Amino acid sequence: MGLITRELMAAVWDANNNSQDTHPIDDAQLLQRSSLITRKSLDVDPLSPAARSGLIAVSILALFSLLATFGLLSFITYRFIFWQKYYKRSLTSNQYIVLIYNLILADFVQSLSFVLCLHFVSEDAIKSGSTACVLQGLLVQAGDPGSGLFVLVIAAHTFLLVTSGKLVPHRWFAAGVVGMWVFLAILVIIPVASYGLGVFTPSGVWCWIDSAYEDYRLYTHYIWIFMAEFGTVVLYAIMFFQLRRQMAASSILAGSQMESLKRLRRVVSYMVIYPVAYVVLSLPLAAGRMMTAQGKTPSTTYFCVAGAMMTSSGFVDVLLYTLTRRNLIIYSEVSAHRGNYDNMGSQSQSKRKMSRLMSNSKGLATMTTTITSHVDDSVQGGKFRRGRVAPEHETIYSTDSQDNDNNNTSTENIVQKDVELAELGKVYQKTTIEVTSEPAPYHPRSARNSGPGEDGNNNNKNW
Repeated sequence: MGLITRELMAAVWDANNNSQDTHPIDDAQLLQRSSLITRKSLDVDPLSPAARSGLIAVSILALFSLLATFGLLSFITYRFIFWQKYYKRSLTSNQYIVLIYNLILADFVQSLSFVLCLHFVSEDAIKSGSTACVLQGLLVQAGDPGSGLFVLVIAAHTFLLVTSGKLVPHRWFAAGVVGMWVFLAILVIIPVASYGLGVFTPSGVWCWIDSAYEDYRLYTHYIWIFMAEFGTVVLYAIMFFQLRRQMAASSILAGSQMESLKRLRRVVSYMVIYPVAYVVLSLPLAAGRMMTAQGKTPSTTYFCVAGAMMTSSGFVDVLLYTLTRRNLIIYSEVSAHRGNYDNMGSQSQSKRKMSRLMSNSKGLATMTTTITSHVDDSVQGGKFRRGRVAPEHETIYSTDSQDNDNNNTSTENIVQKDVELAELGKVYQKTTIEVTSEPAPYHPRSARNSGPGEDGNNNNKNW
């Protein structure tokens, strides 16, 4: 170490600590002292009146979000585990609910990071290298992009349903959710692996990646937040025009297809609320950070207001889920079972029954197919009893066949037994189809053209 640099660092240490120690120190001790000098220069001590007031507001809103997200996570987790008490099939099979669950989990991490501001208020200082500062930096690095990326995943998932009419296979869906959390862990590990936990220092009015590592701020944080904001806007804009085109063409479609399109539009309208809320609440803070990167640092008050908005996203998402939960579960479940906007499976079964009946009929046959919808008895006045969700409306196919020899009537309920969670207050569609068939007339020429060894009586019998 150069003599001038060594003496300068020693003098700075003595000036900052009023040291009267005249004993010589070695290079290792001097490096340790220089590190302490650097950390002390980054401390915010004491807090300014504006910073203190702002951190109190941020902490209160963060506490609300933390309690709200924790409560909702506990509720959904309980329903995931004990789903047999409330539903006819596992709630984890509803991909929308699983995605919202992970979004709320990311909001919980983000809220927990801002709750640590209470510690800074109590200490009246933000000290670099402290446990609270490092922990807050880790949580902010995971929570902020986590919320944005799961909002983007929700948008992409809804986009796939609108454009293809299909949901992602459950195996790939689960792998994607796990992969997203692994990716978020990598975003946290990269700066820590490069510079250690000391990379998190006071940045404005809370702790995050030091401003000296602007590239790490950009590529492990900013870029993913802006990608989430821009990507969701683009995807939902495309979905909006796609649905308008489909609805315009739906006048020539069957009634069931029309209802499926309306149902899909309701799902999209419910899911679009989450990205809109995220963009509105996260954009001010992201814009402030980008202004800082360009050398135009906003005021402390600006960052406090932006931070308060950002940490409110957890509470807002919980509120949105509470208000839309029932309808979201109903319409997303029905849309997932329909596929391609209509119940093609039921139509195919009806056609097969018609063909089978006509081919097996020996005489005059009439088949009547009636498609109706009704509501389960557990629904009264549009509300559910005992918290149970009514099953999705059942489609009943009644087939009446009349033959020369016998009459029989068969009624078959072909609705999927595990379909649930739909509330219908009216009959959506009632269609009656009657098909009458009779044997073709017998022609003597057919008997003459029959193969050798067969007489007319045998031919007539075959007819």
